[in-house]
Amino acid sequence: MRIAAISDLHIRPDGSDDDFLTAIRQRLEVISPDVFVIAGDISDNIAVVEKTLSAIKLSNAENLYVAGNHDIWFEKEKGIGSLEKYSRFIGDACTNAGFHHLPDEPFIKDNVAFVGSLGWYDYSFRRDELNIPEESYLEKEWQGSYWRDYYTVDLEYTDREFTELLNSKLEYDLSALPENIETVIYISHHLPFGALTPYKDSLPWDFFSAFMGAESTGEILLNDERVKLSISGHSHVRRQIFLDGLLAVTVPVGYGRPENDDFTSLVHDGIAELELTDGKCKVHHYVDGDICEGLPYAF
Repeated sequence: MRIAAISDLHIRPDGSDDDFLTAIRQRLEVISPDVFVIAGDISDNIAVVEKTLSAIKLSNAENLYVAGNHDIWFEKEKGIGSLEKYSRFIGDACTNAGFHHLPDEPFIKDNVAFVGSLGWYDYSFRRDELNIPEESYLEKEWQGSYWRDYYTVDLEYTDREFTELLNSKLEYDLSALPENIETVIYISHHLPFGALTPYKDSLPWDFFSAFMGAESTGEILLNDERVKLSISGHSHVRRQIFLDGLLAVTVPVGYGRPENDDFTSLVHDGIAELELTDGKCKVHHYVDGDICEGLPYAF
């Protein structure tokens, strides 16, 4: 089973990323995967999410999506809150575009199950040696620097409560899989392992790292020997690690765009190519690091 994966496209709503999407579609047609995965963060505009998914859907592959935190930012002018977007509107957009929204229901192909979640954060990735008070994480602010979810997500839960809720759904999805499932692939936006989190020994970057994910999610994955591969986004710095027989990769693109509008290199670096054979994962193509480094910031 060949898998192509990407995340954090952050599509501009004015149509100026149409060539970017065309390049993604063309590259995917060359790769010709059996499964195409997007691990969140297309847009905070639900219409842009659906239009983007429609533009890059593959007709000869299974198309899978999990929402990212940007995707669930509330849309005040439309009266759509974050929980409503996650539980209804994202799934509707996926269905309309020919994608399967994994948080709604796992996808099963033969004896392989794809299980997905937005994932969230509980500050377990924070660096205690920074001595930043608990209140700063709760308020998502440190010395004037804000994690933007503070302004754009209107959950009815604390971050820890929401993490626990999503973890409970993950545990349920894993427990309810058919008995013939031998391999599980986990797709999320937020990171399930702290080792995937980039730290730079600088602030506010390392303060923001606390909002990358939750160790408790990774513990669930490691406790299920069927889970062989984890694909995530969010961090904008790509990493791959091996933990107890599990391969975990991050596949974000980011906010950068080439000045000459030649997206060939960015897309080639951005789409990871993996293969699952007899329960073992092989990496065919993967680029580490920040693939947007040095590119103009598009937002």
